[in-house]
Amino acid sequence: MARIPPSADTLSFPTTPSLLNPHFESYKLASPPRGDDAVTTFPLPRVFKTPALPDHARLSYNEVSDRARFNHLQAGKEGEVLFVDGEGVVTAVQVDKATAQPNFQTVLRLPPPPSTPTLVPEYPAALPLAAALWVVTDGRGSLYLVRIDRSKAEWTGEIQTSFRLRQEETPFRLHAAEQLNEEEAILLLSVVVKEAGKPDSQAPPAPSTSLGSTARRPIPSTTSFHYLSTRIPLRPSEASTPLVLKVDWRLKGQDLPSYVSFDAAAGRFVVGSTSRLVQVEAEGTKGAETEAGQGEDVDMGDEEESSGQAGGQVAGTAAPKPPPFSWIQDKDSVTVAFPVPSDTPTSSIRVTFSRQFVSLHVASAAAALASSSPVSAAALPHVSHKKLWDDILPHQSVWTFDREAEGRNSSYGLLTLHLEKANTGTRWSDVFASTKVPTDDPSSAKIVELDPQQEYEDVPETLDPSELAAITERMEQWAQGIMKGGLAHSEEGLGSGIPTSLMGDEIDVEVDAESGRPFIVTWIEEAATPGTPRLVCPHPSVPYSLLSTAIPLASSAPSDPTVTIKHDVDGLLLAPPSSSDTYRWTHQSTFPALAFVLATKRDTRFVYHYSTRACLAFDAPALLPGPQTTRHNLSGGNLFAYFAPPVGRTRETKGMQMVVRVGGPGSGALMGVAAVELDAGETAVLALCEKELVVLRILS
Repeated sequence: MARIPPSADTLSFPTTPSLLNPHFESYKLASPPRGDDAVTTFPLPRVFKTPALPDHARLSYNEVSDRARFNHLQAGKEGEVLFVDGEGVVTAVQVDKATAQPNFQTVLRLPPPPSTPTLVPEYPAALPLAAALWVVTDGRGSLYLVRIDRSKAEWTGEIQTSFRLRQEETPFRLHAAEQLNEEEAILLLSVVVKEAGKPDSQAPPAPSTSLGSTARRPIPSTTSFHYLSTRIPLRPSEASTPLVLKVDWRLKGQDLPSYVSFDAAAGRFVVGSTSRLVQVEAEGTKGAETEAGQGEDVDMGDEEESSGQAGGQVAGTAAPKPPPFSWIQDKDSVTVAFPVPSDTPTSSIRVTFSRQFVSLHVASAAAALASSSPVSAAALPHVSHKKLWDDILPHQSVWTFDREAEGRNSSYGLLTLHLEKANTGTRWSDVFASTKVPTDDPSSAKIVELDPQQEYEDVPETLDPSELAAITERMEQWAQGIMKGGLAHSEEGLGSGIPTSLMGDEIDVEVDAESGRPFIVTWIEEAATPGTPRLVCPHPSVPYSLLSTAIPLASSAPSDPTVTIKHDVDGLLLAPPSSSDTYRWTHQSTFPALAFVLATKRDTRFVYHYSTRACLAFDAPALLPGPQTTRHNLSGGNLFAYFAPPVGRTRETKGMQMVVRVGGPGSGALMGVAAVELDAGETAVLALCEKELVVLRILS
């Protein structure tokens, strides 16, 4: 379960007790106020397509996760919304304020990029700078300043200036665009850096701990993300070739942002992600990348990054430590192998089995005779009453010691534990049960660091190559069936193919308690000044969770910078500080039990809040790779709307909940969400699907 932040923490997200509602019980299901007229669908002028990925494309987990949450629908400053498809077609949508009827306008087709089969494109994006002025990217390394002319019945778009990050194609993601003055605007971009890891040639070879194969080492992630700041002129350019963007500063993170805001008054970016941002080390300097500590400001000069493509790991980095043992299993037993010095007498081996625990102690003759021996006592297996992942039959479990398992001349043998499963047919995910992680207080942190038995946890199973091939073949057959027949096709009897939530006996209380995404905020001070940003990360290790951000609203008003943070089972709506001398957010209202109800949603694409009134969770089917024709059975999923009691009414025991179907079987997958203002104070929610635009009128 997620750890609860210390109650004394007031660095970033303090709680106002008077805004909490301890009397709240549940959300009561209600019908939309407009009944069947609350949801209307309109066909798109052309099917929305995302950029095709090349066959060689290999995306990291964070890249795939971010693409699944990417919102393709962006809100403008004059009531319009905009989206850019994978073919570079820019479409604007204007919704009638009286009837909520959308009017589609194809305003522009971006210049076709040169054919580059090896390029892995990003998603195109568009962000408004001012009325009728947009920044548009094609996902392949080009950026355009576009002005939309709305004076005629058919809108048109004109590219005023073209930009490129470098002379060669470099795909990048657009995260923020803000106008600084009448002359220029500041942008926040990110590029993916794939670092080629280099093995440490000086590291000594570790003894084999597998059964007939070599030991496996954990492979660290080689994907990181560089955050780039650049400024662009707002006056049209007459240059015949794209202008090269000048990078003012560069930072690095291990994930893409889930929240970005620009504080124009203070001249700083606020970036929320699962990891903190750090300074990119300059080429030729020594030491690791400098991080922003708790409440610490880090000066950053005008330095260039070292090349991630060719640089690899820092020289002298220690080789990853091999796992302390290897293990395999079948339906009846688990076999665990430890490397033990071959000179160890069997009388020095002590193994004790019980139904839930195992103890293992080994004393080596070499270690006892010579302290300078390469076989140290620390390298010997030492398991003291360690709990197993599942129950075993202790009287049928045995151990063996093969001194020549690694060869006659090897100094290591294999001590093997043969554990008989008490629950035959149960597949273990680990040998030992995981140790519960204590809260972040200094004393418990020291206990975790000094616990030597945690290295025996989370050791991956060693699978036989034939078993791996069989698993791969079964997965490919299942995937092909889903690709051909859609989500309704499943030979395993799963109904829709992919379950959307845990039901009945499958409910896991600990798993369902998890909700939101880890949220670490980095403040980029003096971001509008080239070469001199300062980083402040007030809580780099406090486990906050982000539940929702503000829904993009097509309005001339400034965008809503609030976030909803998990607090126990509730969601706290907080606003960032308006003063540049503080980093404490302001608690404005509470969504009771929001974290609890969101924990039951397993396919959530987007979670947005609308003011202090409602939180909207779009639970949509997973997007599958493949041709566009394989998605004909997908729909936009369901919208779960949670309406909190009015602010200040902290004794209300009930809230209101609505469940609305988004689109039909032929609407295609959900691609984006935004909101527009209608007459009489009403707000409509727009859901962009692959083939339809769905208008939801549930916010009266």
